Amino acid sequence: MKNNYVHLLSPIKVRNTVLRNRLHAPPSRPHFVQGPEHYPSENIITHWANKAKSGAAIVTCNGAMSLGKPMSTHGLTGIDSKTMMGHFFNFDIYDSLVQHYISQLSDTIHFYGAKASMMIGSGDFSEYDVNDDVPPTIVEGDRGGAGFVNATGKRITLDIMNKVADNMAEQACIVQENGFDMVYIHMAYRLMLLGRFLSLRTNNRTDEFGGSLENRARFPLMVVDRIKERCGKDFLIECSITGYDPTPGFEWNLEDSIKFAKLAEGYIDLLQIRAPDVDYNHATGFIDEPIPYLFVMEAIKKSDANILVVGVNGFHDPDLSEKAIAEGKVDIISMARAWISNPDYGKLVYEDRKEDIVPCIRCNKCHKNSYEQPWNSTCSVNPIWGIEHRINRLVKPPVRKKKVAIVGGGPAGMKAALVAAERGHDVTLYEKSASLGGLLKITDNIKFKWPLRNLKNYLIYQVEKIPNITVRLNTEVTKELLQKENYDDILAALGAEPIIPLLPGIDGDNVVCAPDVFGKENTLAEDIVIIGGGEVGVETGIHLAQKGHKVTVLEMQEELAIDSTPIHYRRLLRDVWEAQKNFTYLVNARCTGITGEGVIYVDKDNVDHKIAAGSVVLAVGVKSKVDEALALYTRGEKIQLIGDCNKAGNVQTLMRSAFSTASQL
Repeated sequence: MKNNYVHLLSPIKVRNTVLRNRLHAPPSRPHFVQGPEHYPSENIITHWANKAKSGAAIVTCNGAMSLGKPMSTHGLTGIDSKTMMGHFFNFDIYDSLVQHYISQLSDTIHFYGAKASMMIGSGDFSEYDVNDDVPPTIVEGDRGGAGFVNATGKRITLDIMNKVADNMAEQACIVQENGFDMVYIHMAYRLMLLGRFLSLRTNNRTDEFGGSLENRARFPLMVVDRIKERCGKDFLIECSITGYDPTPGFEWNLEDSIKFAKLAEGYIDLLQIRAPDVDYNHATGFIDEPIPYLFVMEAIKKSDANILVVGVNGFHDPDLSEKAIAEGKVDIISMARAWISNPDYGKLVYEDRKEDIVPCIRCNKCHKNSYEQPWNSTCSVNPIWGIEHRINRLVKPPVRKKKVAIVGGGPAGMKAALVAAERGHDVTLYEKSASLGGLLKITDNIKFKWPLRNLKNYLIYQVEKIPNITVRLNTEVTKELLQKENYDDILAALGAEPIIPLLPGIDGDNVVCAPDVFGKENTLAEDIVIIGGGEVGVETGIHLAQKGHKVTVLEMQEELAIDSTPIHYRRLLRDVWEAQKNFTYLVNARCTGITGEGVIYVDKDNVDHKIAAGSVVLAVGVKSKVDEALALYTRGEKIQLIGDCNKAGNVQTLMRSAFSTASQL
């Protein structure tokens, strides 16, 4: 059978190990499916095994710990583990009883034909750092605070370096004895001890382990050499590095990456290239280039460095992956979010079904949805992620074929229609406007919302191609219409509507709700005040600023966008609003009135102020259209509210709501 992905699916031999294709699953995992067990539970084994089942050539697991004690969080040095409690879990690989489960993990991955890799760290040596006076590395996290802080530790000596190397080699031996084919060593972002040696930002030693790149690479290469000595040359080692860091005075440039790749020949088998820091490695729609650091991978691959280059950061579209390999820019494609948003990603690639691959919207809710949501692992576009180990118990086959009406053609309505149709029901999807998409249609006018635009187009395509879904556009649904059609089940996906606060002047001609500005930006005044500095208000402000308007955002709370995804996403969002010259904001500011000339607000000291503005945009939240939905109930059929119509939320909550409800029909 002809396939468009002949390079992406081609086998490759690494030493004496044959990889069945070029699809790699890096060390990612749902943070909240594992309990306090210090062994891989059935939950997490199922998750990693599913990647192998879907077609990954390598599945990299993480969670190993050393010396029978938890490593400082995620293998980072000097971390206060309380700040990350529940975010990561570790396996006590030195416990022989735990090793039984480690073996089960590798065996299950092998059952599906993939190779098993385990991430290992520097062990119980967290009190040591490169130097006594190394500056801390801060990765921005929740609500603008530090998510990870790498505190300065004691200067590591050669004696301790040897102990670290021996310890990591011992970890590698243990996982090798329990069936793993390779280990993964994280040396990116200046967070891990080995990576801190590589970077000039954290390594200012003047001995044989500092200064030149050859010296800075000496300790990391000592470690991988020690592993090869203990485990054999054919035991593979994959490592990640920051491939490019433009920080003035501490640059890591293309020449450095090429030089390191040459130094690593014979030591490292798979060299994974990552972004300058962890947040930017989790790219969002604010970055136009879908694979922003491909140029680094290409430079290494096209040099004379004899090492396999693993691409990461943004790979999802199989066409782009195929092209990158075919053009000699990378050897292997490593994807985290592609496997998250598509539990059958590899299967779809093998079947040449790109159109059925669910686009990742790059929201980073797979790390943590928001502070307001429970500590569950979720994906905005894959409703079963985080519950895949129990989905067969939650969803049973339908008892009989039903006639189903779904009212509302937004993302919740479309997702529910797809799920119901897949279960064999006859579905009629009603939409009062001339096209499907709901609020996602506004993404057609927002440059940085291209991931959501992709999702909208994907859902529309899927709905239109399914034969047992009938779409009725330009149809205002009434109780009488539904009663006449005699449906078995009705799902109301009417969505939500903007909240209009009771403020003087709220009915003025200069006031508009946030969803109504997109595509009509030229009707607004040059000076705009946005009331509400949540994620919607901030992103609306960024968009209007990019269109040339002068924007001021008013927010009652102490910070902007505290409802946005707290891990990785919010920092990138902040970087964007701070870069907009005509975007300003006021926090602890409560609007008390609107006039024809602007707005009146009070600050935290209850002092009145005025801001001149020709247009005022409302972004203070939405309320569900519950009453409209309940009015559709007719004569005893089952009616259920889904998506924002049930409870206002975000793409993740509405997609889960649509899936869970429709999967029970």
